[in-house]
Amino acid sequence: MFPERLTKGYRAFLEGRFAVERGRYQSLADSGQSPSIMVIGCVDSRVSPEVIFDAAPGELLVARNVANLVPRYEPPSEEDPSHQHGTSAALEFAVRALKVRHIVVLGHAFCGGIRAFVSDAGPLSSSDFIGRWMSQIAPAG
Repeated sequence: MFPERLTKGYRAFLEGRFAVERGRYQSLADSGQSPSIMVIGCVDSRVSPEVIFDAAPGELLVARNVANLVPRYEPPSEEDPSHQHGTSAALEFAVRALKVRHIVVLGHAFCGGIRAFVSDAGPLSSSDFIGRWMSQIAPAG
């Protein structure tokens, strides 16, 4: 069951901040977004870019992934035309469509993904997704 505290929080948002900033939300809905800053952050629930920078709705474009990694440029190939990457797509959208002027990679202390990688501990999960993702930071060579 969805936590009642979060349901109450949503109601408080609707009655408080949303009600007060209704014009801003309507303007964003009507004219679209035009943030000048993109933040690439970690999925860690303790690290919220909007909270950290005290940003208003529409001010930041945020993409989050495990360990706030930015993969190397790797377009689809004939061998793997289905190659897809969310962070790359978000960056392309930010730069080409929204014309953001600044990209911030927001690191943080005690990152579980980084800690697992550097400690050479067992995998964070039994699937291949996290291990393959974190292998991007392995030393070249």
